[in-house]
Amino acid sequence: MRFQLFSKGWLMGVMTLVTAASLEACGGSDAPIEENVKVAADGVKGITDSAFDPLFSGGNAAKGVADLIANGQVKINGTQIPPATGNKLDINDGRGLWKNPDGTWSWDVHVLFKGANKPYEDAVVGFVNHTTMLRGIEYTLKKVDGKVTALSVDVMDVALADTITKGASFTTLTTVEKGDNSTDKPNPSSINFPNASVEGAPQSQDAVIYWKDASGWHLKRATPIPSVATVTESNINGALSYTRKLNGVDMTDSRLTLQYSEPWNRPSQPFQAMAWMGENSVNVQAWQSTPGVTVALSRGTSARASLTSALLKSREALTKVQVSATGTGSDVASGQPWVTTHYRDTFSRAVADAQAILDNPAASPAQVEGALYRLAQAYGGRTGDRNSWLENRYFGKGDDYKRGAPFDTGYNGTGFWTYAQNHLGTAVAGAIAR
Repeated sequence: MRFQLFSKGWLMGVMTLVTAASLEACGGSDAPIEENVKVAADGVKGITDSAFDPLFSGGNAAKGVADLIANGQVKINGTQIPPATGNKLDINDGRGLWKNPDGTWSWDVHVLFKGANKPYEDAVVGFVNHTTMLRGIEYTLKKVDGKVTALSVDVMDVALADTITKGASFTTLTTVEKGDNSTDKPNPSSINFPNASVEGAPQSQDAVIYWKDASGWHLKRATPIPSVATVTESNINGALSYTRKLNGVDMTDSRLTLQYSEPWNRPSQPFQAMAWMGENSVNVQAWQSTPGVTVALSRGTSARASLTSALLKSREALTKVQVSATGTGSDVASGQPWVTTHYRDTFSRAVADAQAILDNPAASPAQVEGALYRLAQAYGGRTGDRNSWLENRYFGKGDDYKRGAPFDTGYNGTGFWTYAQNHLGTAVAGAIAR
C-alpha cells in the first residue's frame, strides 16, 4: 500500500483524509492514490508560498496554482475562478475578484489581503493565495500520487448573534448594531439560512460563522471556550501595545471578516477596553472557528456585573477630579487632577447613557457589553490611539466606519480619567478663590 501522512514542520497541523478511491487502490501498486488534505490557514503562508513547492508538479507552488486555475481546478465557495473573458467572482454576496473597466483585475479578500489593477494572470493567483491566508479556515487540497490536482476554499465571515430564531424552514438572526461598512457584504440579519444548512444549533448570544457557496447560505455555531482574559499594556517609545492572553496563552485572532461583529465582541478590542477600564483576569467566552484561533469574545450574563463595577469606578472619578473654570488649571490646587467643564459634562453624559442600558431589563448581554465598551473608551481612552477614538461618541476623533456624518470632538480619543491624570492644578495653597 502506498500511503503517507505529511508531518514536515511546514505542514504541522494539517489533517489528511483518505478518499474511498485511495483505500480501494491499496490492492494494486499501480493505481493512483487520491487524498483530500485539509490545511489550516495560518495568516502568514498562502498556498503559493515556497513551503508548498513540493506539493506541485514542477516544484513551484505559484506556477502550480496558476496551472490549476487555468485548468478550472480552483473553486472559491464552490465557484470556479472566472477566465480572463469573465468579469467577477463574488464572495458571500460581496466583491471578491472583479475586472475593472480598463481590463485590469482587483480583489478584496480581507482588509489585510487585497490587490488592485493587476493583469489577470497576477490577480487570480494573488486572489487565490490570499483566500488561503485567512487564518480561521481550513482549505482543501486534492492530491493524486502526492501532487495537488485541485484546490477548494470556503471563505467565511463572523458575527455575534444577538438573537437567533429557528423557524419551520429557515433560521434568522439579529446583530446589535449595523456593522462597520468595511465591505459591501449583506448584514446576516437580512439572510434566511435554510435549516438544513445550519450546524451546531446556534443560540442567541453565540458567535456564528456564515458563508455562501453554490448551494446557498450556511450558518455554523463557533466553538465556545471558557477562558480568563488578561492584558498587559506596554508603552515603547510612545507607542502603546497590548499583550493579550486567554488562559495564560497568547491569543491568536482570526483573519476572517468581522464587519457585523461590533468592537466589544471582536477578538482584540475587548482586551484594550479592559486596559482602559483597569480590568484584568476577566472571565469570558472565547469563540473559535478552528482550534486555537479566536473569532470573538463575549462576557455573557456577567456583562451586567462588569458594567456595574465600571459605573461605580466612573462615578468615583467624577468626585475625585476637579473642574477648572479657567480651563487652565490655575484655579485648581497644585497636583490635583482637573478637567474642563465640557469634559466633566460629556463624561457625565457617558455615565448616564451606560446607566440607562444597565437599568433596562430587556437589554441583552451584547448590548450591555456595548455600553461597557463605550464607557471604557470615555473613561480611559488614550490620546491618538485608533481604537480609543474610533466610534467614540464622547471623545472621538472621527466616524471612520462611515456609518454617519463625520465628527470630531477635538479630544482625539482622550478619556476623562486619562485627561485628568495629565492635567494637574498649579494654584498654590491659599491662592484658590472660594
